[in-house]
Amino acid sequence: MEHTEKHAIVMKLNIPFCSRHCSFCSRSVTEGRDTGLIHRYIMALALELKANTEEFTDCQVKAIRLGGGCASIMSGTDFDQLIRMIRTFYDVPEGTPITMRVSPADINGANMPFYNRCHVSRYDLEMISLEPEDFIHLDYLNYREQLPYISSGFLRADQRAVMGFVLLYGKKTISKWGFRRSVLETVRRDVCHVLLQRCAGNDRMDDSAAQAQLKEASELLTEHGFHEYLPNRWAKEGCEDRFWTESSAGMDILAFGLDAQTRFDGVISRNTSDLQRYLAHSGDYEKITVSVTPAAAL
Repeated sequence: MEHTEKHAIVMKLNIPFCSRHCSFCSRSVTEGRDTGLIHRYIMALALELKANTEEFTDCQVKAIRLGGGCASIMSGTDFDQLIRMIRTFYDVPEGTPITMRVSPADINGANMPFYNRCHVSRYDLEMISLEPEDFIHLDYLNYREQLPYISSGFLRADQRAVMGFVLLYGKKTISKWGFRRSVLETVRRDVCHVLLQRCAGNDRMDDSAAQAQLKEASELLTEHGFHEYLPNRWAKEGCEDRFWTESSAGMDILAFGLDAQTRFDGVISRNTSDLQRYLAHSGDYEKITVSVTPAAAL
């Protein structure tokens, strides 16, 4: 019998929720910890995943990313159910990397067992900066005590290189040495990946000042064994995020959730950004798709 190689894809799950929407973040998210609404959304997302499974039986998932907001805002049980469903209905080989964007405020003993059991490969923690003001935004007041607990406790429990930091650059209200100190504090810890995110909103520095911060970060990260494998994405050798490397190289992206954008066979389709519409019709492709465009046109 002739063997037919499966179509390689990466998968993105949009979890567009954060406990609070910081003024310096450009992402479109639903603010607050409405656990009932978040659970309804995860169930709708699961329905979309299941409803589309027959369309992608010839595909194999090479990497999974949960982002769009703080994926850790969902409960551990909902996360576990979501990952189990993906593994049940899609071809996901053993060892496929899973990355999720998380808030330090969500990392706790209730959720980590579910994350470890599902073999999460990396947590991109929204550290923003190590300035007290930014930790207050993340619901952390005693940040100097909590940082070692986060980086050396839960996230290193299974002895895997799993931790990435998300650091903000180009923010006017960080103190004179705050950005440099944040980068230095990052590289001193067991961090394998750093994402530098541009500040948005009224607190945004001008471009020349922001570029000066990027230059400083580049020198410090390079000095400590990181390399820039994609713009503003740094990693130690072998710790690059496979979702980003494969999707940037042109691999098709199968995306689910609110405002999710799928790129498949030269066509880009986008889901609705209307939360109520998505919750009511997530299992019906026709009702939640708002645009279908040739990829070359974008």
